[in-house]
Amino acid sequence: MSADSPSPPSLTPRSLTRGALIAVVALLLLAAPVAGLLAWEPVEEGNVKVVKKWGATTGTVFEPGAHLINPVSQSTVSLSVRPRSYTMSSRSGEGATRGDDAITVLTQDGLRTDIDVTVRYRVDASQAVTFYQNYRTLGTAEERLIRPSIRSVLRTEAGRLPVTVIYTGEGQTQLKAAAERELGEEFAQDGLILEAVQVRNVELPSEYAQAVEQKEITEQRRQQKQDELAVEELEAERKRIEAQGNADANRILAESLSEEILAQQYIERLDQADTVYIPVGGDGYPQFVRELDDGGSSNGSGGSSGTSGASTSSRPGNETAGS
Repeated sequence: MSADSPSPPSLTPRSLTRGALIAVVALLLLAAPVAGLLAWEPVEEGNVKVVKKWGATTGTVFEPGAHLINPVSQSTVSLSVRPRSYTMSSRSGEGATRGDDAITVLTQDGLRTDIDVTVRYRVDASQAVTFYQNYRTLGTAEERLIRPSIRSVLRTEAGRLPVTVIYTGEGQTQLKAAAERELGEEFAQDGLILEAVQVRNVELPSEYAQAVEQKEITEQRRQQKQDELAVEELEAERKRIEAQGNADANRILAESLSEEILAQQYIERLDQADTVYIPVGGDGYPQFVRELDDGGSSNGSGGSSGTSGASTSSRPGNETAGS
């Protein structure tokens, strides 16, 4: 090695310490964004997050918004607090379970009846820790709590009702009230809020349904006959009143028409007609009829008064006038 070549730098304790500090700072600068991302814990609207530490719940619940956790020791579990529905129905595709999932009950008189029902509920945000500790997921709660509870309540209540009542509005209201009362208490203990129980349909046995339908048809026909009879009675009453009115009018008219009034009306109408009926005889029947022409004379001028434009009629036993 020549005397002009530079010698390598010597590694002193001070230089080693400085290098280590630079490496630590560089590592921190690289790890800070990663740690920040891991510690950032946002919660979306309609959800809450249960905080756990080393796998156990801490009792802390994160509401919607931004939060920070220790990514080394802490973790979170998200739970939806939006309203949910659980349906049990006889129609495939409507319920949570495929196929016929209606609740079969026995009425007070021993008849089997199928009931379709929907339970509307949501997780209580303030009791999210309790719910998570008991059920972990909503699906588990539906299988272990909601499904067996609604079946038990409806079967118990249906056993108190006869089949003639259970399918009516009153019977379904009783089923709904009993279910909401019992389930509301159970749900509150497990961190759930019961919003409503809807009895959607009560399917009667086929033979009883036919009997009920026939009874309804008979009742409708009976009501129709009663309505028709009522219309006929009203029409008969209208005709009776109309006939009575006509009779009263004729009686009043007959009482008001004296001989003087009839004679006056006859005289007033002589100038309004081309044919004149002249009453003669004691009974006043018209015996002589004369047609008055526009160019003729009433006193017979210009022609014979007994023959010009005259026609006669006579009653049996009387002579013809003007002969």
